[in-house]
Amino acid sequence: MVILYKSPTSVFRTIIEKTMTSDIESSDDEVLRPQALIVSPIPSNFDPTHTPASAEEYLHHVVWEANRCEDVVTVKVSSDRLKRPTNLVKKQIKAAAPEGFTPTLETQQELMATFSNLRTHIATIRASEKIPKSPISLPGIKKREEWCQLCFGNGFQLSLLEKANQGTSQPPLVEGQQPLLSILLNIKQLGLQNLLEWHAQWLEVLGFSEAQGRWFYAILACMEKPLTPESCSHIRHVARMCARIRSTLPSVDHPHLSQLNVIICIVARYFCQEDLADQ
Repeated sequence: MVILYKSPTSVFRTIIEKTMTSDIESSDDEVLRPQALIVSPIPSNFDPTHTPASAEEYLHHVVWEANRCEDVVTVKVSSDRLKRPTNLVKKQIKAAAPEGFTPTLETQQELMATFSNLRTHIATIRASEKIPKSPISLPGIKKREEWCQLCFGNGFQLSLLEKANQGTSQPPLVEGQQPLLSILLNIKQLGLQNLLEWHAQWLEVLGFSEAQGRWFYAILACMEKPLTPESCSHIRHVARMCARIRSTLPSVDHPHLSQLNVIICIVARYFCQEDLADQ
């Protein structure tokens, strides 16, 4: 048996029922409390179905309703409902790095200093309102496929074709655009948030590449703080993905290791996601 609530009967009695001992039986504890309102006793011809026409009649209705409430109300709960299994959300944990794959604390501090200086430079340019013109025409903020081609050329599509084992002849490789500051500064924050989300999805589909590492770094440098909850979720996902990829690298000489460490460090240290930091 589970107690759902304790009714406000005693409260009502304390406030307005001190003069109605004939209608409501008061406890010793209630007698010791000061009376807040003086209300006349409920008349013998009181009809609870009628709408109150005055403040006094309204208080009579309150007293009448309070008098009908039980002090404690209980309900029987089926034991089957109590035994029903509970769905637990498993906390995502960052993959552990092999020994010697993580940067030292001193190296992380140097990375943060360089990254912070870059963000200060970007803020200075924005404040001056002398943003350089983009050297290329930029797609709309919702043109996902066009942005994919801009960032990676046709390499992304070629990788998808290769994964699909399609025997058709493939076009020649076209390189993607470098993440120049003149490009990034001409993308609004909403566009940067979309880019961050798309890059997180592309990372999960095809894995890590040096080109994508450069774009991640540039996007994070231009994201304004505080981040939206969605963007914070995306950078955490990216950091966990980078940590998982790092854990599979064959050696410390792998060319992707330094970029992966930089991204994890920025997300954890600069954007205050300390649970993802390399210790």
